[in-house]
Amino acid sequence: MELLGAWKAPPCGLPNGFMAQISNFMGYNRIQLVRSEQQVRSNNFTLPAPVRREAKGSVRVRPCREAPRPSPTRCKMGVVLRNLQKVVPLRRARLRRDVDTLRHILGIQKFDLGIICVDNRRIQQINYLYRKKDAPTDVLSFPFYEDLRPGKLPCPLHRDELNLGDIFLGVEFVMNQCQKESLDLHGALTAVTAHGICHLLGYRHETEEEWAEMLQRERYILSEYNRLTGRHLEPLMKAFSPET
Repeated sequence: MELLGAWKAPPCGLPNGFMAQISNFMGYNRIQLVRSEQQVRSNNFTLPAPVRREAKGSVRVRPCREAPRPSPTRCKMGVVLRNLQKVVPLRRARLRRDVDTLRHILGIQKFDLGIICVDNRRIQQINYLYRKKDAPTDVLSFPFYEDLRPGKLPCPLHRDELNLGDIFLGVEFVMNQCQKESLDLHGALTAVTAHGICHLLGYRHETEEEWAEMLQRERYILSEYNRLTGRHLEPLMKAFSPET
């Protein structure tokens, strides 16, 4: 299976890197921000202003930079895993453990991270909104730090900056690819998530040199993952393509 989305969002992505659910509402898009584990469990979401449509179909999200800084007693969020689809039975506990293992390998345990699992319809909407590609894909990454150098960890000044961003996993798309190639779904989701985390950490594959650098990093991450878990995962990037 070859990664098709595997993409880092432009600066107009989700505000402040918070985990988000994009849905249609009265003909336009609104974004539901998840600010804590308690809100995730109670579905008590905070809704910012709706997305405003600009000229030529472009989309702008109103910034939320004025959000109050969390108090020092705020509970650590860690990984917020949200399953917004019902097409594919998902073992969230296993995926969460795998994500925690990847965070340990990369030394990013202190950073918050959002993982949003969606179906083909939802990820196709997001893919079209941000990439103008009207097709479902496997993974889309929305980094909190937009200009991070590959291999360099962020240096946050405040607690509310301990955030890497969000990853949308097209689990229905990945499942269809796994069925075609006889791959294990949860193993493929772990490899796709590793790819998405690399994008949050500044890696890209817009040129062949960037692709080679990112592939080398993914190979290291998954080799360490295999060593720790006894599994046999490999990167899903097969060949450089400027279209991905």
